[in-house]
Amino acid sequence: MDLSAGVAEALAAAGEAFGAAPDIAPEPRWGALYAELDPGADAAYATDIELIYEGYLLHYRVSRALALGAGDFETRLLAGDCFYARGLRGIAARGDASGVGLLARLMAACSYLRSARGTFSDDDALWAYTTAGLVALHRGARPAFVETLFDDVEAAFRAPSAGVPATVRAAAARLDLNDLEPLLRELDAVAGR
Repeated sequence: MDLSAGVAEALAAAGEAFGAAPDIAPEPRWGALYAELDPGADAAYATDIELIYEGYLLHYRVSRALALGAGDFETRLLAGDCFYARGLRGIAARGDASGVGLLARLMAACSYLRSARGTFSDDDALWAYTTAGLVALHRGARPAFVETLFDDVEAAFRAPSAGVPATVRAAAARLDLNDLEPLLRELDAVAGR
C-alpha cells in the first residue's frame, strides 16, 4: 500500500465516528516529507505523523478528513483529540519516547502561536522542522539537541526575534540528515505564503 492510500485509510478510520469524510481523499503532507527525508522509513510511522497533523488541523485549521461545518466546534475539538491520540499512540507503541517528546513540544508551540494569533506559516515551519527532527532522532541525534529549536522559539515568544521561520531555518541546518533539500524546499514554500 502506498503512503497516500495508507493515510487516507487511517484518516477515514479515525474519523468514522465523527461524521462524513470529504469526497476527495486527503494527500499526505508531513508524512510525505518524513518519507522523502528517510526513504527507508516505516510507512506506518509517516501515517502516525499524518494522524497527529489531522488532529492539529481539526483544532486550528481546515480538516482534510472530516466535512464539518463551522458550528461543529465541539465535534472538531473531540475529533482532533482523537486523531492526535491515535497518532501519538502509534509512535509511543514503537518505544519512541523522544519522538513523542518532540511532537509534544511542537503542539505546545503551535498552541501558543494560535493563542497569540501568530501566522500559520510559523506553525508550518515548526511542522517541517519537527518532521525532519524525527528523522534526525532516528539517525541517533540527541533529543535535547533536536529540541533546542523549541527553546529558541519559546524564548522568542517573550522577546522580539527574527521570527519563527528564520529561527527554524538556522536550526534545520544543524540537523544530521542525508539530504537537507526536501526540508529547505518546504521552508521556502512556507516563507512564500
